[in-house]
Amino acid sequence: MDSFTSRTTGQWMLAAGITGILALVTLLLFFVGLVQNIRSLSSLGSLNDALNALTGLLSAVLAAVLHPALHRLAPRSSPILLMSAWAGALAITFGSWLIITGRSDVELSSYYFFFGNGLIGIWLWMLNRIARLQAAWPPDLTRWGLVAGAFMMVGLLGLYGILSGSDGEGYSPLVMVSGISFLGTGILYPLWCLQLGRSILSQRDAHSLKA
Repeated sequence: MDSFTSRTTGQWMLAAGITGILALVTLLLFFVGLVQNIRSLSSLGSLNDALNALTGLLSAVLAAVLHPALHRLAPRSSPILLMSAWAGALAITFGSWLIITGRSDVELSSYYFFFGNGLIGIWLWMLNRIARLQAAWPPDLTRWGLVAGAFMMVGLLGLYGILSGSDGEGYSPLVMVSGISFLGTGILYPLWCLQLGRSILSQRDAHSLKA
């Protein structure tokens, strides 16, 4: 069975999408708690960091699930793409660990978050480009994935902040510019996962009924 349209792929996409949406919701509630001084909401920061790490790891697993299909179509670049996705997931997880354990402030952990998702964005962009050429997924969803991946790759700018060791409680110009990637990371990517996961699973169910 082609990994692009397998039930396993659809299930992992749904898992990554749901976790990503939960991360977005907890982030929004966290900021509401800060603005309104609601302690029960302002404590959601750690949960958001944990969900960010989990979303990254689920994305890496999804990359592993799709690797056989990518390797068949792009044998030279597929190992690099898989390593990029896993390196990104580990960077996000490390950044979350830094902020949760108090070993860094918001700025440095944000650089790891943006950079890690930028690496995942490389994988996402190439994945959708190949899927589009193969007509493996609906054209509107591959276009969606390409846009999401392009935004996510803006987060690669966070590497400069990591290497310089910049840290603090405020939001530097580099954080703000790198933060443009959040449109892809926090919104477009999880919604893409949900939509494509549902599409794949509905097609599998339809084939099962016909059989």
